[in-house]
This record gives sequence, C-alpha cells and structure tokens, in this order.
Amino acid sequence: MMRMFVQIGRPIDALNLFVEMLKLGRTLPDKFTYPVVIKAYGDLSLIDVGVGIHGQTLKYGFDSDTFVQNTLLAMYMNAGEKEAAQLVFDLMQERTVISWNTMINGYFQNNCAEDSLRVFDRMMDVDVEPDYATVVSVLPACGLLKNVELGREVHALVQEKGFWGNMAIRNALLDMYVKCGQTKEAQLLADGMVETDVVTWTTLINGYILNGDARSALMLCRMMQCEGVKPNSCLHAWAIRQKLESEVIVETALIDMYAKCNHGNLSYKVFMGTSKKRTAPWNALLSAFIQNRLAREAIELFKQMIVKDVQPDSATFNSLLPAYAILADLLQAMNIHCYLIKSGFLYRLEVANGTIWSKTKSSHLRHCSACLQSCWLVDEGLSLFNFMLKQHQIIPHVDHYTCIIDLLGRAGRLNDAYNLIRTMPITPNHAVWEALLGACVIHENVELGEVAARWSFELEPENTGNYVLFQNFVLL
Repeated sequence: MMRMFVQIGRPIDALNLFVEMLKLGRTLPDKFTYPVVIKAYGDLSLIDVGVGIHGQTLKYGFDSDTFVQNTLLAMYMNAGEKEAAQLVFDLMQERTVISWNTMINGYFQNNCAEDSLRVFDRMMDVDVEPDYATVVSVLPACGLLKNVELGREVHALVQEKGFWGNMAIRNALLDMYVKCGQTKEAQLLADGMVETDVVTWTTLINGYILNGDARSALMLCRMMQCEGVKPNSCLHAWAIRQKLESEVIVETALIDMYAKCNHGNLSYKVFMGTSKKRTAPWNALLSAFIQNRLAREAIELFKQMIVKDVQPDSATFNSLLPAYAILADLLQAMNIHCYLIKSGFLYRLEVANGTIWSKTKSSHLRHCSACLQSCWLVDEGLSLFNFMLKQHQIIPHVDHYTCIIDLLGRAGRLNDAYNLIRTMPITPNHAVWEALLGACVIHENVELGEVAARWSFELEPENTGNYVLFQNFVLL
C-alpha cells in the first residue's frame, strides 16, 4: 500500500501508514519497507528525517542491502547532499549498475560534471557492465565539458553493446556531438537514424543555432515540418534574440511553422511585425490561413494586399485558390477567375512551378475540381485541361485525369468520363476508377458502375470501402 501511495504521488499518505505500522508494533520494517519510506521523505525534501531513517537502517542491519543503499544514494543526490551520497557509496559492500548510474547522474545534476566522468571512468576500470541508463547519464557530462574524445568512446560502446536501437541513447549521442561543436558528426549520426522524433530534430536544429548557422537551422525546421513533426517555439525565441526576426526568410519560416502547428493566431502575430511591402510574408500568411481552413480570412487578406499595392505572384495564387474551393462561392470564384485572366496570371500559373494545373500537388487539383463542380463550371474545367494539353503540350499526370473524371462524373456526364478513361495515354489507376464508381453511385448508373467496380476491386482488392459502396449501390 505504501509503495502505491508513493508511485501515485501521495508520499504523505505513505508516511502516515509507516507511522501507523510503527505504532501498532505488530510488523517491523524490512528491506522492502525502507526504500519506499526513504523515497517518500526524499520526495517531500524532508532530508533531516531521512537521515534518521538512514540511522534506523544501520541499526537494524540493512547497511548491506543494496536496494536500501541505492535508495539512500538517490535521496542524498536529489537533495544536493553529494558528500553524504559519496560516503554511502564508498561504504557499500556490493554495488550494482544502478549504484554507479545514480552517482554519475547525481553528480551531473548537481553541476559536478567532472566528478560524473570520474565515477564513469572508475566504473569502467572495475569492469561493471554499463546499461542504457549509464550511457544516457554520462553523455550530457561529455557534452557539457566538450569532451568529445570520451563521447566517441561511449559511442563505440553503444555500438558494441547493441544499444543503438534505443531512441533516447541516439538522441543523447546527437546532443553530445552538438554540444561539443561537432555538427558534421551530428548530421552524419542523424542521417543514419531510421527513426527520429521531435527531440532529434530540435537537438540538431539547436546545434546549428549554437554554431551560428541560421540558414541550416531554418532549412531543418522546414524539413521537420515536411516530415509531419511539430516544432516548438525555441527557434522563434532564438530568432528574436539574434535580431533575425525581421529577415524575410525567417519571417516566412516562422509564419509557416506556426501554421503547421495549428497556431494561426501566432502566424498572424508574426505577420503583423513584418514589413508589409514584401510579397513573401503575405503569401506565407495566406498559406497559413488555408492550412487552418480559414478561407474567408485568406480572401480578405488578399484584398488587403491589393489595396496596399503589394504585387502578387504565382505563389500568391497557389496559396489563395484553395480558399474558393473551400467556400464554393460562385460569385467569388468568377471574380478571381476574371482577375487572373485580366492580369495574365491564368496562363503563367499553368506553366510556373506550383501552379494549379501543371506540376502541382494532387491536393490542389482536388481543390480546383471542388470549386469548379460547386460552381458548375465543368466546361471551363475541360477548357483549362485541353489548354494545358494543346497549347503548352504538358504531359498530364494520372491525378489530372482523376480530377477531370471526378469533375465530369459529379456533373452527370458519365459516358464522357468513361470515354476519357478509355482514351487515356497512361494506365488508369484505382483512383480513376473509384472516381467513376462514386459518380455512378450518385447518378445510379448500374451498367458503368459495374465496370468501374470490377476495375476498382482488381486494382485495390484490400480496400473494403469499394465493396461496401458497390453493395449499397446494387441494393438501390
């Protein structure tokens, strides 16, 4: 019961039980009782009473019990009583790896990194087998003292003992190399990691920051976001301290970072502190609004951009156009369409990187398709598709065809959609047939639906959704 109270963070209740046990006198404390009681006193920082319990352990012959002695080591180290911990350690008749780890980590936590390494060296001299905790305890001391030679020895030990699979150890090694100023070794280490987490990325970014390489830090921050890892605000704080917040690359990176963390309000705050004369921060905030599904705010921001005479570019419209798909507003869609034609951006968009039709991401294609479907601009969509094929001779991707099949199918032009699939110069994939199947369900075309279902089942047999969709379809 006492152990449970300590484990759930209720040390006072544990000690009350201990006092009650002593009062009753029926059961004497044993080697299992004392470690729990010592930890409880340590958690409450009642070291004076803990010293009294230490005396009891000596009186009742528990000075030779390793479990009890290890708990005393931890209590004294956590209280900053290094000398008392060292005395307990020196008098121990038998030391386990936990005893050594407690001393190594305890000295480091008490700002005695050199003593931490001294204990580690002694541990290696007496041939004590290190474990994961040993490595994680000694590497921060190596980093703090910039002792890269010992750090490399520990790295070799990690490889020798097969500890490399442990994420905490990999991150500790990375941190050690970073603290020692060895960014190249740190980067090589990170490149060799099959699995990473936010600590890995943050440690490496911090390493470049510490070594004055802001560009590499920002590049890694963007790469981290692309990997789907959410960063924290450390980079922003550093940018402010280094007076780099007003640089356009840093501004846009910060806006983008907060947007990907679903903090659109922080993106906006960063934007408000930027120079409003440059296009890039406006584009970054437009993208941030879209990522957070704030379509109306994105359109209003674009209007402010025009009023303030900031010149939009292709990236502006790549960020803005999905807003009209989200809203499915015919009038606004026609307005932006006219603006694009008048300004000449419509044709530049189709040949520039990141445009809505050529060399674009399939998600943007779906946004465009949704907008055209909602506004019944099917013929306009087909015209743009043909313009891409004939005028610019761009080879369409399968995603382009999926978009057009979906567009025709939702408009009820199922035969046109099927004929387009039959004349595709590339092999239709499962997404193409699933788009046709979905449209056949909507418009209850059983004949074409069976064709689309047969191909969907063949190309993606593991997708149970297609079977359910078709079953519901035939039961109509």
